[in-house]
Amino acid sequence: MKKNVVQISLLALLFCLPLIMKAQISGLSPELTELIRLSVEKDRKLAATQIDREITLQQRKAVRSSYYPKLEASGKYVFAKSPLNTELGNITGFESFGKISQFMQSPAFPQMFPGLAGLTGELMQLEQLLASQGMALPTFSKEMDGDFSGNYLGVDVTASVLLFSGGKVPRISQALTEKAAAQHQLSRRSTADLIAEVIASYDQLALIGQSGLLIDESSRRLEAEKRFATSALRNGFATAYDTLRIAAAEVALDAKKADFEGKKQLLSQNLARLTGQPASRFYNMFPELQPLLPAVNASAISNRPELMALQSGLQAQKYMLGAEKSHYLPKVQAFASARYDNIFNAEASFKSPMNIGADINSMTLGPAFMAGVGFKWDIFDLSGGSSKVKLARLEVKKAANALEEARELLELNLTKSNSALETANAQVILKSKEKAVAQRALEMASKSYNEGQISITERLAAETSYQQSALEYYQAIFAQRQAAIELYKATGDLEIEKIK
Repeated sequence: MKKNVVQISLLALLFCLPLIMKAQISGLSPELTELIRLSVEKDRKLAATQIDREITLQQRKAVRSSYYPKLEASGKYVFAKSPLNTELGNITGFESFGKISQFMQSPAFPQMFPGLAGLTGELMQLEQLLASQGMALPTFSKEMDGDFSGNYLGVDVTASVLLFSGGKVPRISQALTEKAAAQHQLSRRSTADLIAEVIASYDQLALIGQSGLLIDESSRRLEAEKRFATSALRNGFATAYDTLRIAAAEVALDAKKADFEGKKQLLSQNLARLTGQPASRFYNMFPELQPLLPAVNASAISNRPELMALQSGLQAQKYMLGAEKSHYLPKVQAFASARYDNIFNAEASFKSPMNIGADINSMTLGPAFMAGVGFKWDIFDLSGGSSKVKLARLEVKKAANALEEARELLELNLTKSNSALETANAQVILKSKEKAVAQRALEMASKSYNEGQISITERLAAETSYQQSALEYYQAIFAQRQAAIELYKATGDLEIEKIK
């Protein structure tokens, strides 16, 4: 009666799944939940994905910093030494001075300007006197020859701030924001894959454990049958053939035990790799298999991380297209600067047009202050504008096509996952009934064999049939759990935050 109640309850729960798919992931043991969290904390791929997202956020921060004021300081000290050699060509514009000289030498000049005539005579006497002493008044020459040397010190401090980038900076920043959102969604997908892998390994460990329990039960029954057959053989109620068949069955069970041990060790190592826990913990673990009841909206893919990542990717490409279009808009910047220049300990000497020299102790310019606004406008640039805009448009089309294709495939996958879960639910109920029938048949066969009504062959056949039915039942539960997990993945609800 109790078994019938359990089967009826299981049947009602499995077929009422579409009515209760609303909440978080339930039905996972606390032990399995802990292993999932450990694996998420340990996984290096998830850590790398998070690092990639942080890199994108830092890139966005660097782009936004274009609007931050910049303060630059520069300085220069120079010692210079250089010859000065200049040769001039014909000089025009002084022809009138030659006519004045001719006029001053004419007889009419002294009569018209007696005062200037006397001064001119005195100058001529001075020139003759200097010539007699080996000196001459400097004369103009077309050649300039000399040397210059000295020290220069300059300091400049400039502050600038970008006022308008043509819209490029905010659009690139928004594109990087969408890229970071897409990376977050891809991280969700990697997390879902990891959770599914941990649950599959844990369930396989549980399936292997159930197989081990079945083997132990069969071993105990065969040991009891062996004692009974040995006693019956001594009393003439059994034959040597009966004991040989039991021995053959024991050898088959030993082979199954060896296979069981190898698989359990491999699964323990895999769980140790995923969670960072010692393999011995899993080798001594004996979890139970129970059907999962998915609590999800089984008709929506809107929460699917792949879809959301592609949507963010499409939006990012649209922002990049806008950034490329802004190439034609002017960029405006405000600036202010202070500059100080000083020439010191310098000297200049000339051999021609006269032999003179000059020392410059200090010549200072500044501090000079400047402030203003400047702009740059790329009015015509074939290398950057139109070609990059065309490429950006193609990237937008490519991203849109990828999004639509993914939407179709994800909807198909959701239909497939729903169908697979319905089939798995039906198989669990069917295999549960088969297991109950096989167990009842085994009990009747054991009783009939002890009463001498059937042969050992029929008794062992019932044992094998029960083992197979029980194993298929647990395999059906395993398949149902995997189908439920796939449905969680198909709707995008297999998340660490929803595991309880």
